[in-house]
Amino acid sequence: MKHSDETRNALPLRGARVLVVEDEFIIMLELTSLLEDRGAEVVGPVAGIQEALAAVQAETIDLAILDLRLGDSGITPVARELSRKGIPFMFYTGQTKADPLLAEWSGCKVVAKPAEPAVIVAAVAGLLNQARDMRAQDEADNHRLVLP
Repeated sequence: MKHSDETRNALPLRGARVLVVEDEFIIMLELTSLLEDRGAEVVGPVAGIQEALAAVQAETIDLAILDLRLGDSGITPVARELSRKGIPFMFYTGQTKADPLLAEWSGCKVVAKPAEPAVIVAAVAGLLNQARDMRAQDEADNHRLVLP
């Protein structure tokens, strides 16, 4: 069944499994509601490093939204594990770009809190599209390698 452009625009994240790692309860609820309203399936949400690492290991995840700091803990272990597994992620944080934790992830998308819903959805959709394009290119490259 083909979906109209209106349906695709209304649900730009349809079918995406998005891990939400956020320790502020209200922000966690807002992100979850926003993502689900746009068609995503939220994994978690989780508020701690160990919970996030467990979700990365146990769940199928298309993308993750990470708060840069969870209490006094930095999100680095989770970001490294996502990177190792090839899962794209973005930061949704109130931390400044000068935060030393961001140095390791200088090429990563950062959305500053608070952000308009459209900004968050556009960032997530952009990362999902990049990931899909990369997978399609990898599949095309693998297909060419198989051909005589």
